[in-house]
Amino acid sequence: MRTIPRTAYTLIELLGAMAASTMLLLALASSVAISTSLVEPTDEDGSLRRDRVILDRINQDLRFATSIDATAGDRLAVERPDLSGAFQSMTYRSRSDGLTHQVDGGDQIELDPATPSLGHYVDGFTAATASQPHHRPRIRDVWSAQTDGGYGSSINLYLPDGARPGDLLLLITAYRNAFFVIPGTSGWDIANLNGNTDIGLIVQWQFMNSATPNRHPLYFPPGADVAVALLAIEHADPTAPFGWTGSQVGTSWYGNSSTFPQPIENASTIGNNTLNLQIFASTGNPLLSPTIGVASLVDCVNLVASPGTAGECSLGIVSRTGPLPSLSSTPRVWHRESANWVTIAMEVEGASE
Repeated sequence: MRTIPRTAYTLIELLGAMAASTMLLLALASSVAISTSLVEPTDEDGSLRRDRVILDRINQDLRFATSIDATAGDRLAVERPDLSGAFQSMTYRSRSDGLTHQVDGGDQIELDPATPSLGHYVDGFTAATASQPHHRPRIRDVWSAQTDGGYGSSINLYLPDGARPGDLLLLITAYRNAFFVIPGTSGWDIANLNGNTDIGLIVQWQFMNSATPNRHPLYFPPGADVAVALLAIEHADPTAPFGWTGSQVGTSWYGNSSTFPQPIENASTIGNNTLNLQIFASTGNPLLSPTIGVASLVDCVNLVASPGTAGECSLGIVSRTGPLPSLSSTPRVWHRESANWVTIAMEVEGASE
């Protein structure tokens, strides 16, 4: 008997196939929806995961950075080596419309439509957050000068290029073979001064405004030996910039490190966001070069006035944010020769937001 081939499906078979196809499509749609939610999370947990990924990326850039510029309030510029060893310049911008990332001046890529606000850690230490009760004061720029051993009686000092109205200006002068040093412009108040045998140190201050002159001559008796620095500090408290200031004097004996000057601070007043300034003046030229080498503090100024003469004197300034850490040994300014010295410490407090 010959079998006749079928040329169509019955109605029951068609309905069954359609039902099976519908179930398959629904399953596929659910899978796509689940995959999409993993790639582009829209719930709170997804946003937190996305923020953590972004912050991990920033932390990685900071960990291997060779330079960091955070002078702008809404921008962080980082330079770091790439996999080939070349240097990349990366800029993160955080504004009200979100967070963007830019590499080597290219297009800005949106990382997050909103600014991440997640608290995070770097190498086990709490990282700075975008919201702080007080601004953190920082040294914006420095101008320095020194005498050359001649018979001059003045130095012209200029505002640092980065100085801006509202900055705290500190005029810091170490001097030898002189009874006085006098700034040739008005408005300077004395924050602290002290002296030792053949060495004096004075710190004067004022806030910069639009009328502050660019040039500030400093006068002293002819032939004096003077090293001077002018610091511009941003975000200092405009009503009470100094939380505390103190001073010490002493004599370093070559080879006896316990006689070398050391940083001083007031543990009861210094805060985690305080600018901790340590200023050292000494007879001769005892400071190390190119770095002063005080553990846990960063060099700011290292000057020798009237180098190569019998009247030379030195000025060193170092800083850090917050109190000194707990160290196994006391950090000191290492002196390579015996010298009389004066130390002035200053705690610069930040302005309220």
